[in-house]
Amino acid sequence: MRPRTERPNAGPPDEELDVLRRRLHDTTLQTLEYIANAGTLGAGADLERVMRLAAREATDLRYLLEGVVSDDPKSLAETLRCVVADASAYADHRIELALGPTDDSLDRLTVVELGGAVREALTNARKHAEATRVTVFAEEQDASALVVVRDDGRGVDLSKARRGLGLEHSISARCARLGGKADIESDPGRGFRVTLRIGDGR
Repeated sequence: MRPRTERPNAGPPDEELDVLRRRLHDTTLQTLEYIANAGTLGAGADLERVMRLAAREATDLRYLLEGVVSDDPKSLAETLRCVVADASAYADHRIELALGPTDDSLDRLTVVELGGAVREALTNARKHAEATRVTVFAEEQDASALVVVRDDGRGVDLSKARRGLGLEHSISARCARLGGKADIESDPGRGFRVTLRIGDGR
């Protein structure tokens, strides 16, 4: 396994800073602006939605900052083990992690954001899938990664379903900011599959 090349006490490279700036602008700033505007709507404001957004963003931002400033950044495999363990504490179904080849080549911000996307996919499965089993598969090589979260739940007709904030902001937008892509597949009775691709050749 190739050793990580990050230097102790070195700041993040320009590419990571750019992703971090876009993350704060596209998600954190927009969430704060929404909350600020909703506060002027009086009795017509959807306060429950505002609270959910604030809680979601606070959780995501905490994980992001902890991952970026940590003196001992976790690898993708370590991060996914933690995410799966946390999700298993709340889920009634079984969650399994399968790891392919991993070489610890992803930078720390990419690892943190991928972990956040997987956490959101597992939360979505817990809340909506009615699954008995969820599988997380990941492989990583030469700064590229493939991560798949698949459940055996009730599925949904994506042509008729409305994508919520979790899928759009916490999964699709995360991958886009990293220069990758998130593919979401589902059919009624055939479960849900989220495929995250980062880097070339994945």
